[in-house]
Order: sequence, then C-alpha cells, then structure tokens
Amino acid sequence: MKKSALFLTSLFISVSMMAQQIPIIEVEGKSEISIMPDEADIQLSLVEKALKVSDATNALNKKTKSIEDALIKTGIKNYDFFVDNYYVYVNRVYTKGTSKDSGYVASQNVRIVVKNIEKDLVKITETLHQTANMGFNVQLTVSDNLKKSSEKLLLELAIADAKNKAEIIANSLGIEKIKVHRVNYNAQTDNFYPVMREAKMMMASSAMDVSEEPIFRPEERKLNDKVIVVFTFE
Repeated sequence: MKKSALFLTSLFISVSMMAQQIPIIEVEGKSEISIMPDEADIQLSLVEKALKVSDATNALNKKTKSIEDALIKTGIKNYDFFVDNYYVYVNRVYTKGTSKDSGYVASQNVRIVVKNIEKDLVKITETLHQTANMGFNVQLTVSDNLKKSSEKLLLELAIADAKNKAEIIANSLGIEKIKVHRVNYNAQTDNFYPVMREAKMMMASSAMDVSEEPIFRPEERKLNDKVIVVFTFE
C-alpha cells in the first residue's frame, strides 16, 4: 500500500514537472481605437412654489407638459423623454433664527436622451431654450450599442495583435507551428465613462438671441484593451 502511494506521488511529481516544461511563447496583444460620443443626455430640474400642494404640483405638471409638447412639435422622433425624482416638501423660510412655513415646493427632474446628436441636438436645445425659462445641462455620452460594438472590436484587434506577434517570434526562431495554450483576459472597465465636452449657450437667458445656434465640440475618445495569449509548440 505504501509502495502504491509512493508510486502515485512520484507519478504526480513527474507529470507536474513535464507540464512545467511545455515550451511556450507568451505575448501581450494590445488594441486602440477612437470613437466619438453618439448620444446626448440633457437634464433639467423643475421647481414650482405655491401656497397649496395642489397648486404647486399642478404648476409643475404644466411646465413638464409644456416641455414635452414643445419637443413633440419639433417632429423629432429619435429621443427618449424621462421624468423622475418627483418630490414635494414644505417651503420653510428661516429668518434671524426663526422659521416660517410659506407654502410648498414641488420638484422633479426631466431627462432627455438624444439619439442622433449630429441631426437633432441643436434643434432640441434651441426648443428647450425657448420653452423652459431655466438652465439645463448637456452631457455627450457613449451609447450602449456603441459601447458593445467597440468592446468587441477592441478585443478582436488585441487577439489579432497577439497572434501576429507570436507568429513573428515563431518564424524568427524557425518554429513551424504554434497553437493556443492559455488566454488571460480582464476587460477594461474604465474605458466608457461619460464624455463631457464644451458647449456654448447651455444656460437659458431672457436676453438670448434665439437665432444663434448652440455650438457643441465633441472630441474623439481613445479606447484601448489588452489580452495575454500563451502559445505552445513542439
């Protein structure tokens, strides 16, 4: 029994040593591409005050509806309209260490996702300037579809780069044939943070010249990826 255990242990050590002696070529494949933001995220914070809750909420709903109706009248179809963070609270005014309740405040956020920034963004922002007497924020971003297609392309290019490097090494050393032995890959999770870019006329103003178009200057975003590929050969 002891001899069998000793034999199995020796066999395991021998197999392990043989595995460690497999000839390998280990390379790091890299990739880089440039993309432009393809969506715009516009956010407005709406606030209305009134002595009664119903008056404050009705005025808030009316303002939200006026924005939605104005966007519909533009004829633009390729956007999403969201309303969230609805909140009503007492309008408490503090003066010289004392407080006094003065009606109610109703608030909510309006978010508009523009799917075609080249075609529709200027028209939508102009409409918001003319409809909503308030400031709003424009953020240029990368859509989920562009993110997925870019991740796929980056990985394909990184694998192709690794294969090309390994073949160059093999040919230089006179190795006729190589095959994949192991692949190590960790997705780059920080590539696709929102892309903030310069914009002119982001704040509404009563003195605004409505004939002047907003100016947006998106810039390319460089993305990269890498993969480790281990090849073996005879």
